[in-house]
Amino acid sequence: MKSYGAMAGRYLKQQRRRSILTIVGIILSVALISALGTMGQALKDNMILNAKYEDGSFHIGFSKSTPELYETLKKHMLVDQLGIYRPGESTSLQGNYKVELGSVDEGALKLLPAHLQEGRLPASADELIVEQWLLDLLPGTPKLNGSAELNGPDGKPHAYRIVGIMNNQKITQLKGSSKAYTLMDPAHLIIDSKTALFLTFKPGVDINRQLTDFSKLSKDMFTNTNLLALMGESRDTGLNRALAIIFGTLVGLVVLSTVAVIYNAFHIAVLERIRQFGLLRTLGASPRQVRNLVLREATVLSVIGVPLGLLIGWSGLWLVLSLMAKGGMKIMMMEKFQLTFHWWIIGGSFVIGFLAVYLAAWLPARKASSVSPVEAVKGAGSIVRESYRRLRIPSVLSLLGIEGQMASNNIRRNRTKFRITTFSIVISIMLFIVFHYFTQQTLNLTTTTNEDDRVAFQLTRNFFSDDTGKPQQASDIVSDDKMKQLRELPGVYGVYGKYQSIDPQALVPDKQFKNDFAKKTDGQFEQVKWNGQSNKVVYSRLMLYDEARFQEAAKYVISGTADPKKLSAADGVLLIQTVKPLTVAGKKEIMPLTRYKVGDKLTLMTDYSKMPTAKQVREVTVAGILTQSPFDAAYQENSLVIIAAKPTFAKLLEAIPKTDYLNSYGTARTGIDVALKDGADSNLIKQNLEEIARSTPGSRLIDIAAEQKETRNFNLQMQIFVYSFLVIIGVIGSLNIINTVQTNLLLRRREIGLLQAVGMTMGQIRRMASAEGVWFGVIGSIWGILLGAGFSYFLYVQLSGVQGMPFEFPWSASLIAGGAALLVGLISVQGPLRRMEKANLIEELREEA
Repeated sequence: MKSYGAMAGRYLKQQRRRSILTIVGIILSVALISALGTMGQALKDNMILNAKYEDGSFHIGFSKSTPELYETLKKHMLVDQLGIYRPGESTSLQGNYKVELGSVDEGALKLLPAHLQEGRLPASADELIVEQWLLDLLPGTPKLNGSAELNGPDGKPHAYRIVGIMNNQKITQLKGSSKAYTLMDPAHLIIDSKTALFLTFKPGVDINRQLTDFSKLSKDMFTNTNLLALMGESRDTGLNRALAIIFGTLVGLVVLSTVAVIYNAFHIAVLERIRQFGLLRTLGASPRQVRNLVLREATVLSVIGVPLGLLIGWSGLWLVLSLMAKGGMKIMMMEKFQLTFHWWIIGGSFVIGFLAVYLAAWLPARKASSVSPVEAVKGAGSIVRESYRRLRIPSVLSLLGIEGQMASNNIRRNRTKFRITTFSIVISIMLFIVFHYFTQQTLNLTTTTNEDDRVAFQLTRNFFSDDTGKPQQASDIVSDDKMKQLRELPGVYGVYGKYQSIDPQALVPDKQFKNDFAKKTDGQFEQVKWNGQSNKVVYSRLMLYDEARFQEAAKYVISGTADPKKLSAADGVLLIQTVKPLTVAGKKEIMPLTRYKVGDKLTLMTDYSKMPTAKQVREVTVAGILTQSPFDAAYQENSLVIIAAKPTFAKLLEAIPKTDYLNSYGTARTGIDVALKDGADSNLIKQNLEEIARSTPGSRLIDIAAEQKETRNFNLQMQIFVYSFLVIIGVIGSLNIINTVQTNLLLRRREIGLLQAVGMTMGQIRRMASAEGVWFGVIGSIWGILLGAGFSYFLYVQLSGVQGMPFEFPWSASLIAGGAALLVGLISVQGPLRRMEKANLIEELREEA
C-alpha cells in the first residue's frame, strides 16, 4: 500500500453491500434529477410546438389592416415572416351547416393552424383545402382531387378543386361551421379593413419589449397569447416564473435526499471506524490524510454512480417515450413529441450529483479527522454513556416490557445516531409527500377529470318548427330499444341520452351563500325577498339525466345519493355548487359558490321576472352533492348545476309557460352520447350511428373518436409519468431508510453480543430492535408529514398562481409514506439480526475487542 488513500478502495470492497446500496441511491437520485430537468425542458419545448400546431406559429397579428400597415410590416427589420388572411363569404350547406372560404398567401399557410390529413396545400386561386367531416356535405363531387362549388372570397360562386383534406376539429363540428382555405392571387392583393395580418419576429428579438411599439402601429393588434407565454415573451411571465420555482423546489428536494442518503452512509461508516481512524493517527496519519481518505471514498462512489445515473435517467426516459410511440400513443397529445437534449441539463445534473456527494461526505470526513488517537484506542468513540437527567419524560416504548425499555434507553443513550436515523426517515417521507402532492395536482391540471373524455360520438337533432314558426312537439331521437342495441355493440362503454336543459334562477338565502366568492370575484347578485327573507338570485343550469348518466354521477358523490329512484320519490336533485370563476387577481380558481347540505331545500324560479310568485317558483330537496359535473364542463364559472330525474324535471317544466319552446321539448331525448372502451374499434359503432342519422330528419353525427383517443392516451401517459416518478421516489426513500437502519444496527454487533452473553435471547433482541425501528418510523413520520405538508403548501401557492384551487392536506400521501416507513424500518432490521444470529458470539466479541 503506497498511501493511506489506497485504503478507501479496500474498505469499499470489503463493505460491498453497503457500497452497492449507496451507489444505487446516487444513481437513482442523479437519474431523477436529470430526468426531471430533461422532461421539464422537453415538455416546454413540445408545448411550444403544440401551441404552434393548435393556435398557429405567428407571434402577433392585426385583425384589421391598411396598405400602409402592410408596407410597414413588410419592410420592418424585426419581422421574419408575414402572412395575409382575408375572410370570404359563407356558403350554406345541407342540414344548417356552413363553410367559409378564406383566401391566404403562402406566408399565412405557414403561420395559421391549417394541418393536412392528406393531399397538399393549394397552389392557385382555384384550389382549396377543407376539413374531412365537410366532404359529405359539400355540393359537387367532394373528395380529394374532386371539385365543389362554393362562394369565393369575392362573394360569387366558383368551382374549386379539393387538393387537401385537413384534420377534423371538435369545435367546428359542434358549431356546424368550418373554414376552408384557398390561395390568394399575388397579383391582386387586397389589403383593407377585412384583411388580417400575421407575423413572426426574427430569432433573438426580445418580443416582450417590442409589443408596446408594435401596438402603436394599430389598435387592432392581438397576440398569440399561449405561444408567447410558453416562450417567456408575454407581458405576463407568471407561468414561467411559477414553473421555474416548482421545478427548482423539486430538484432541490431530490438533492437534499441525495445528501441525506450519502451523509447517513458516511457518517455511520465513520462512527463504525472510529477505532481504525484512531489507530491511523497513532501511526502518524495527519488529520488531513484521514479527511482525504473519506473524501476519496466519496470520489470513488461519485465516479461510478453519477455517470450511471445520467445514463439511466436519459435512456430510461427515452425508452419509455419510445415504447409509448410504438404503442400508437401521441406523446402529450402532440403530433411529434421530441425528447430534446440539452447539455446544460446534463452538465448541471453532473455537477449537482458530485456536489451533493461531496457535501454529504464533508462533515463525516471532518469528524473522522478530528478523532483523538487516545480516546479512539480506548474505545470511547463507539461507546456513549447515558446522560443523566433529574426529570425525564417516560417513553411509550417502556409499555412494551423489558425489550421496549431497553430500546428506549438505547435511543436516549446515543442521540446522535437517533437524529441521523430519524433525519433519514424524515427526508424520505417528506420527499414522497411533496412529490405525491405535486404529481396529483399536475394530473388535475393537465388531464380531464370527468366522463366526457370517453365520449367519441355525439348524435344531435336541430330544433325544428312547423310552417307557422311554432315549435313542434319533440319525440325521442332514438328509441329505448335502439339505445339498448347500441350499448350491446362491442367496444361501447356507455350510451347516454341528451335532453333539453333549463336555466332557472336559484333563490339562495344569504346564509347559504359563500361571501368569499363575492369578495374574490367582485361578483354582484340581485337581491329579492321570498318567504320573508332576503335571497340572492343565482343563475343555474337544470339538467335531466337518464339512468346511465346517474350511474356515472355516483362516482362524484361526496354526500347523499345518486340513486334516481330515491331522487324521484322525494323530488330530490343532485347539486354541483363548486365553480371555477375568474378572480379579480386575473386567474381561474376553484371554490364553492354556496354552502348547501343534503336535506336542504333549494328554491328555483323558472320565470325571469324580478318579483317571484308562487306560480313560477318550485322547491326541490338537495339529495346529493357532487364534487364536479360528471359530463360537459367540470365546473361552471358562476352558476349552480342541478341534476334531476325525469319525474322531478317534468314537474319543474310545469312552471314554464306552455308557449315557451322548452315545453315543446319536454323530457324527450334530443340526442345521445356514445362512450367507447379503451382500445375499442370505432368503425362498427360509427356505421350504426350513421345509419340512425340518415334515417332521422334534422340530425347530425359528430365524430370525435380520434380526439377522444388522443385525450385518453394523454391521460394514460400523464399517469405513467406521475406514478413512475412516485415509484422512483419511493425506492430512493426506502433505500435511504434501509441503508441507515441496517448500518446503525450492524454498528452495534458488540453490544448485541454482550447482551447475548448476559442471557438475553435472540427473540428478545429481535423485539428490542424492532421496537427501535418502529419508534424511528413514528418520530420520522411525524416530522416528515409536517415538513411534507409545509412544502406541499408552498407548491400549492405556486400552482395556484397558474390556476386557483383549494388546498387539500395530503392525507393519503401521509398515510402511505408513514405506513411504508414503519414497514420498511421493521423489515430492515430483520436481515442484520439473522446474520448476527448465525454468527459466532465469541468471534464477534473478539473482533470488536
